Amino acid sequence: IAVGRHFAPVDVMQRELDAMAAVKLNVLHWHLSEDQGFRVESKKLPKLQQLGSDGLYYTQDQIRDVVGYARMRGIRVVPEFDMPGHVSSWVAAYPELASAPGPYQIARGFGVFDPAFDPTRESTYKFIDTFIGEISALFPDAYWHIGGDENNGKQWQANPAIQTFMKKNDLKDAHALQTYFNQRLLKIVQKYGKRMMGWDEIFQPGLPNDAVI
Repeated sequence: IAVGRHFAPVDVMQRELDAMAAVKLNVLHWHLSEDQGFRVESKKLPKLQQLGSDGLYYTQDQIRDVVGYARMRGIRVVPEFDMPGHVSSWVAAYPELASAPGPYQIARGFGVFDPAFDPTRESTYKFIDTFIGEISALFPDAYWHIGGDENNGKQWQANPAIQTFMKKNDLKDAHALQTYFNQRLLKIVQKYGKRMMGWDEIFQPGLPNDAVI
């Protein structure tokens, strides 16, 4: 359920879970961040919901309630927080994460947008570590979905510092740079006891086989 694009209030989520239980579906893939909105309360990084959600987000207690409601119906909840692309709502709140200068705003239409995290800065990984460390505690499931789809690489191509980093580290294209990012991301996800999952675009040479495609 892609609430990043179309927010679903808690009562709608409960209705969907009831419907899933009725037809014996047992995994809710809950897509909680998108260019169009960031949907989870972060107490450590509060601008995510303050500037990235239009006020449409779940409190941490509401997340716990939905996960508990699902568990009572035999349904696992796998959260997805898409990166390094599909991050307009993240960088609207924290433009320093992006690979080009801001300011940014939440996307108001559908499509593939240019904003992408800067995978060459250590501060990016510190931010992600803080975020996953906090939010992973809300989701008891073993899996954590990192998205990884539809990163067009335009910001990376236009950023001289990123291009220099790629040459220095023998990263021949945007796919190789994204794999570098995913290698770093995998370690963070594992640090918090989760198994990393992503869309087929993350399936590139050099990706550790611990990741689920």
